[in-house]
Amino acid sequence: MKKFYLIGFAMIAILTLAACGGHSADKDKKEIKVAVQLESSKDILEIAKKEAEKQGYTIDIMEVSDNVAYNDAVQHDEADANFAQHEPFMAMFNQEKKADLVAVQPIYYFAGGFYSKNYKNADQLPKNAKVGIPSDPTNEGRALAILNKNGVIKLKDNIGFNGTVADIVDNPKNLQFERIDLLNLVKAYDEKDIAMVFCYPAYLEPAGLSTKDAILLEDEAASKHYALQLVTREGEKDSEKINVLKKAMTTKEVAEYIKKNSKGANIPAF
Repeated sequence: MKKFYLIGFAMIAILTLAACGGHSADKDKKEIKVAVQLESSKDILEIAKKEAEKQGYTIDIMEVSDNVAYNDAVQHDEADANFAQHEPFMAMFNQEKKADLVAVQPIYYFAGGFYSKNYKNADQLPKNAKVGIPSDPTNEGRALAILNKNGVIKLKDNIGFNGTVADIVDNPKNLQFERIDLLNLVKAYDEKDIAMVFCYPAYLEPAGLSTKDAILLEDEAASKHYALQLVTREGEKDSEKINVLKKAMTTKEVAEYIKKNSKGANIPAF
């Protein structure tokens, strides 16, 4: 009987060690999980995989369908990083969710602009025309800054990129601003009652548009302020994983893809 007890204890010990070993292997697995929302971001990570593999890491791409999920994934440790947003949008998430996300590497920037199906310039807009702008505060501020710089409206002094419709102090054409979800703005371009709509290059293709069709386009300094960033948690910003990912996403091959795939609309920020 004693012999059977000893065998039983030995088996338990072996199984326990195996389980611990398996857990350790999963924890130490050299995998970097990155959340993305745009197809173009996914394509860039596919290119970055080759460089990461040279450092002994694999990149696992986690696709999400909205502009909140990628930040939630990183904050809740479901992903190591995300590649989907500019720094002001991330800062808004941090403030609202009391999160600790940080931008660690700008990848590329692009010009936001206004597009119209019926008017060739903003001067042609009729009185009381409806204008589609993003519904979230950071992108709303970006859109209004373009209108302010081009004299279409006037915002409060020194408001910068943080303006809202409530901060408009002069609106000569009495433009009516309609807040629309960022992902649906390009659809509003075809709506009869929308005279002009704000949009980004990444969303223009379904409407057959490019930045050349913009009737108002922001300048390069503003575009750089809103560069698309690699984002992670504060505690991970100096980790080996993130350093490998930064290097993999800032290669010559990635830069060439950014320029070529966007037909010049996107500009590498590294």
